Amino acid sequence: MRPRTTAVAAAIILLAAGIAAAPVADARAPPTPICGVCDLDRTAPDGTPVVAGESELTVTLRENGSTTWEAEVDLAAGGDALAANESLRRAVVSEATQNGIAEPRDVDARVDGDTLLVDYRDPNATERHLGVAVFTPLTPASPSVPIVIGGEGARYLGADRLTVRGDSGWEVRGDASAARSDGRLVWTRDGGGESDDRGRVFVDVDRDPVAVEEDAILPGPRAWIGRLLTSDTL
Repeated sequence: MRPRTTAVAAAIILLAAGIAAAPVADARAPPTPICGVCDLDRTAPDGTPVVAGESELTVTLRENGSTTWEAEVDLAAGGDALAANESLRRAVVSEATQNGIAEPRDVDARVDGDTLLVDYRDPNATERHLGVAVFTPLTPASPSVPIVIGGEGARYLGADRLTVRGDSGWEVRGDASAARSDGRLVWTRDGGGESDDRGRVFVDVDRDPVAVEEDAILPGPRAWIGRLLTSDTL
């Protein structure tokens, strides 16, 4: 092989190796909190610090496939300012909810004492198959082509407690890393999940949670097939 040909071949091999290694090195987006408003730690435009303390998020998977999200956040700072200024509260909450994994609609926020209560819905957080609702946002979407750089970031709680439950008469089946209680899945900060040096507790979901009617025929196989038919790739 002539020297020029050898050099070109070597360059192609190195380029291919670099492409293959790139997604592994730093392919994904930054980590995303499941509950953005539960992860509040910012300074409002008027200079007021707004900092979340203990918090919890409850996500309800509705029979029609929509989801409702209810966050309860004890504020370590900024409670009086948010209670007194509706426009400030709306701006802070709108930005914070957008930072989470939901696509929030109809956001409503109020302050009760030092507790921030935020409700919103996401009509696109599930896929329906065979009469079950598959909750997909806990599983980061990844590129459909292996060598393509990209993909959503890992999920971390943001809240101290996350509960995913079904509508009345429905139960949720899901990932083994969550505790099951009365047809619900519950994750907590002290539940043994992996954490980083910033104290973020990550949720590693291998199987999407699925809402199934309590009296459904063959609920286990239906949940399995529902997951199989769900697409979470980019």
